[in-house]
Amino acid sequence: MRKTLYLQRLGQSWYLRMKVPPALQGRVGNTHIRRALGTRDLDEAVRRKWGAVAQVRAYFDSLRENSPTTPSALLPPASAINCTAPSSPRLQLIAPAGACPSAGLNELAEKWAEIAGTTKTVRYQRRQVYAELRAYLGGDHPPGVVTNAIAAAYVDERLAKSPDSASTRRRKLSALAAFWEWLGLRGYVPKGVNPWKGFRLNPSDRKTPLKRPYTMPELVRLFSGSPTYPALREVMALGLYTGARIDELCSLTQGDLRWERGVAYVRIAKAKTNAGVRTLAVVHPIPVGILRARWKRRASPAAQLFPELKGGGYDKRLSWHVGQAFRYHRNKQGLTGATDFHSLRRTFITRLENLSIDQVHIARYVGHSLPTLAFRVYSGGATEVTQRATGKAITYPRDVENAVRRFLK
Repeated sequence: MRKTLYLQRLGQSWYLRMKVPPALQGRVGNTHIRRALGTRDLDEAVRRKWGAVAQVRAYFDSLRENSPTTPSALLPPASAINCTAPSSPRLQLIAPAGACPSAGLNELAEKWAEIAGTTKTVRYQRRQVYAELRAYLGGDHPPGVVTNAIAAAYVDERLAKSPDSASTRRRKLSALAAFWEWLGLRGYVPKGVNPWKGFRLNPSDRKTPLKRPYTMPELVRLFSGSPTYPALREVMALGLYTGARIDELCSLTQGDLRWERGVAYVRIAKAKTNAGVRTLAVVHPIPVGILRARWKRRASPAAQLFPELKGGGYDKRLSWHVGQAFRYHRNKQGLTGATDFHSLRRTFITRLENLSIDQVHIARYVGHSLPTLAFRVYSGGATEVTQRATGKAITYPRDVENAVRRFLK
């Protein structure tokens, strides 16, 4: 798309210049419409023009829908028909009479973000997606301002060139499409009209390598050094020996832990999916020792197993600061971005597979959903006997286990 499309430079300033459709030229009184964009910077003019383009097109549509017997005059000045706050240059452009909506995108985006049942993470992501679009548009607008041309320009100029990962860019585009679908179902835009559908963002420009399990020599390097962040060493070791996610481990409470004949039964209640809610049988002496040291017989069941952890990030997760500290430690040990805390889970699953543990038992232990109807609907899940057998099977080479023991000391 040509950068100067709809733009004209007069002197040092940029103007919007659009051709009037031949059928409307007699009513408008001119062959072109020109309006000042209030800037000398080309990039800023490109950002401002799309709101003006949308308003001009809306004006043309209003002329087509209302066909008076006598030609109309020229468009009224922007100051006479401004629908929004005058602080934004893009909002002082032309608009058809009576075009002021009852609700702008600011209000609607907040309603969309607060839909019942959405998690804190989803609400944050929805607000972030709209905030970026709002910044591009230059302020609050009625939903109809975002046309196919504006959506295409936003995807080409912002999303496609964003420093975000490919998956994050696709998630943001999908969120915008979902927002407009929600608007259509509630009558704020024509139902079925969605300017955000049909785009394809290139997935091949991945800036980080695919994540993978750790090798055994990498585990020896990872479990070395002296990280000082509270509970980090213990959470890392539990991740290696249970395959649990970092948030599952950091969220454990005293009531999630039960003992029976030297085996620790750990209930994972805060899980990413329904399949993730499970009870682990921890048998290996290293993780058993960690859990035994943390367990308080007379503590409140709601008390944190790792009380020194404090919430962080926009959703106040207990794992947020631990994850930051882990990345710092990993980098310090010279390991690459191809591995992260979740790679401990990948390593655990790979290790069980190499030890010839049944795939169903692995899935039950780590909290993965199983594909068939028999497992999803009719099965009652894994018993403590099978979980204990899986927990008992997990071992690592001697050099890895020695490294973990030294690391915990």
